[in-house]
Amino acid sequence: MIYQDFGKTDMKVSVVGMGCEYVWHADGETTAQVLERAIAAGVNYFDIFVATPATREHYGKTLKKYRDKIYLAAHLGAAEIDGQYMKTRDMALCRQFMEEFYDKLQTNYADVLFLHNCDQLDDYHTIMTGGMYDYAQELKAAGKARYIGISTHSTVIALEAVKSGKIDVLMFPVNPLFNMLPQDIADFRMKGRKMEALSEEEKAAYPTKDELYEACAQRNIPIIAMKPFAGGNILKDHEGGLIKGIMSLTPVQCISYVHSFPNVDICPVPGVKDVAELEAALAYVTATDEEKDFSEINDSLAAKFESRCMYCNHCQPCPKGIDIAEVTKLADMAEQGMTDELRTRYDALEVKTGDCIQCGGCTGRCPFGIDAAGNMRRALKIYGC
Repeated sequence: MIYQDFGKTDMKVSVVGMGCEYVWHADGETTAQVLERAIAAGVNYFDIFVATPATREHYGKTLKKYRDKIYLAAHLGAAEIDGQYMKTRDMALCRQFMEEFYDKLQTNYADVLFLHNCDQLDDYHTIMTGGMYDYAQELKAAGKARYIGISTHSTVIALEAVKSGKIDVLMFPVNPLFNMLPQDIADFRMKGRKMEALSEEEKAAYPTKDELYEACAQRNIPIIAMKPFAGGNILKDHEGGLIKGIMSLTPVQCISYVHSFPNVDICPVPGVKDVAELEAALAYVTATDEEKDFSEINDSLAAKFESRCMYCNHCQPCPKGIDIAEVTKLADMAEQGMTDELRTRYDALEVKTGDCIQCGGCTGRCPFGIDAAGNMRRALKIYGC
C-alpha cells in the first residue's frame, strides 16, 4: 500500500480508502471478509456514513481489532428510521445516532466527523450557526472527534465551507463524469433549471471545481473523494456489464483520475460489495502507467448523464418503504436485457414499485436532480408489480 500525508491533519491515509455504500445491507460474514482483506492490503481509511445498526455492528466486530491502525469517519446528521436511511437535522436524533456510532463501532472517538449531506445554502447556514456544528465542536473538545468535515455534492457549499475556516476535511464527489459536466449540475437540477437558462452573469459568478481544488490547496484542506466510480456509471463492467456505462473506464483508471490533482491531498473511498470489487480497486496500487492512463475520456457527457441514478439512496426515506436505489438499478439493468436473476432479485424485494404513491419526496431529495419517482413508474412498467 502507498500512504500519503493528508492536508492539515496528522493522518497518513492509504491511497485507496473504503466506503460502506455497497456492504450496507450485506451480512456479517461478507462484511468481515471485505474488511479483513482491505486491512490486509493496507487500507486504513473507512467511511461509515450509514446509521444502520447491523452495518455498524458488523464493522465494529472486525475493526475493533485494528482500531489503533485505522481511521474511522462518522457522519453527524445520518439516521435510520423504520429501517430506512434518512438525513436529519434534529439534534436529539443526531446525538442518538452518534452515541450509537461509538457503541456499535466499539470505539470512543471518530477520526473525522462529517456534517452530513449538505447541498443547500440555507441548510449550510442552519448547520453552521445552529446546534450541529456546536455539537461537533463539543465532541472534538471532548476527544470524541479528532477532525470536523462536511460532506456535500455542491461546489458552492464546498467552497463556502473551505473558506469558512470551520472544517478540517471536505467530502466531495470527484470523478471524470462530474468534473466534465458544466459547473455544478446538481445545484441547477434541484432548482429545475438548465445551465443554458442561466444568464451570462450567473455563469461567470458560479464557482468551478478548479476554484474549489485551488481553495483546498491554499488552506491545506484534504478531500475524501466520494463516488469515484460515479455509482458505477463510468465503469465498463458494472454489475457484470448489465449497466451500460456512460464512460468505459476501469476502477484503476477512475482512482488514477482522482489522484491526478497534484496540489490537493485526495483519498477516494469507493464502495465495494464484495472482495472481488475490492480487489479491482486495490489493483491501482500495483498498476502500470498504461493501466492508469485515463486519456480516453471525453467531455461530451452532459446529455448522457441527464437521468442517470447514482444509486446512493439519498432520496430516502420512502413513506412506503421502497428501496428506491435498488429498484432503479434493477430497472436500468432490465432495460439492457431481462434475466431470471434480475426477476428473482426484484421479486425478493419486500416492497415493490406498485406500492409507490408518487408523492415526489424522493425526487425532491435527490442531490443530482434525478426524477426518482419517474424511475419508479419506469420500473413498474418493466416488472409489472
